[in-house]
Amino acid sequence: MERLLDDKTLEQVKDLLSEMKGRVKVLLFEKENCEYCDVTKQLFTELKDGVDNIDLEVHHIDSPISEEYNIDKTLAPATIILASNGSDLGVRFYGIPSGHEFSTLLQDLILLSKNGEVEFSEDTVNKLKAIDKKMRLRVFVTPTCPYCPRAVLSAHQAAMINENINGEMIEANEFFDLSSKHNVSSVPHTVIEVFNNGEWEVKGEFIGAYPEPNFVEEVLKAVEG
Repeated sequence: MERLLDDKTLEQVKDLLSEMKGRVKVLLFEKENCEYCDVTKQLFTELKDGVDNIDLEVHHIDSPISEEYNIDKTLAPATIILASNGSDLGVRFYGIPSGHEFSTLLQDLILLSKNGEVEFSEDTVNKLKAIDKKMRLRVFVTPTCPYCPRAVLSAHQAAMINENINGEMIEANEFFDLSSKHNVSSVPHTVIEVFNNGEWEVKGEFIGAYPEPNFVEEVLKAVEG
């Protein structure tokens, strides 16, 4: 298979990732008859081979380790990135992080190499830390959407701040049935779900890459709703 990252691109990636402070581990979950699993594995393999500080483990999505990390088994490929200290800070990619979302992946690698050192304000951090309900922020994206990385990174940083929160990138075209379920017609489309009585309930949603204060407002509104 032809390389995804040519020499020039890999050099640019290595330069960007020179900000990494520690090693991170990528956990990739795949399954049979998965259209994008092989290319996603190739992407992370090329990153691991070309960049210091990245380790890669590949597992079947039905393996016991996917239970440990509460992976949504209906969505493969699924990717988790563990922080340098080995902790799972709730960062999830469902689908290949390609196109504009590749930049999100690189930013996540840097933040997680610093054990979840976020770029949010102190006020935002304090508000998100106070959330005591189990939530997931599911951000539907497409590779060609230039506004999607901001929305995904907001969800991922919220997850890094609070262990009750998972931040999930979901490639809308790869998981058409789930996109249809949530009436996703434009991206980024963020669906906020709260775990209640053993199941996930939609408590809010918004379209667009909201500025930090508005993003926090939507999350808190869903918690209170």
